[in-house]
Amino acid sequence: MRLRTTLFAFAVAATAVVGVTAPAHARAAGWTYIGEYTSKSKCVDMGQSYQREGWNEYKCSLNGTGWYYLWVR
Repeated sequence: MRLRTTLFAFAVAATAVVGVTAPAHARAAGWTYIGEYTSKSKCVDMGQSYQREGWNEYKCSLNGTGWYYLWVR
C-alpha cells in the first residue's frame, strides 16, 4: 500500500513539473500553453471548451513522447 501511495505521489509531482514547462517557439508566436493530454480527442475537447470560454482559437500539437500540447490564443 505504501508503494502504491509513493508511486502515485511521484506521478502527480512529475505531471505537475511537465505541465509547467512550455516550448519557447510557442511563446514567441503568441500562443498560450495550457497543458498536455494523452490523446488528440481529449486535447480537442479541452480546446473547444477554451473557445467557449472566450479564447479565439486552439491547436493541439503532438510532442515527442506521444502526448498532445494544447495551445490557445
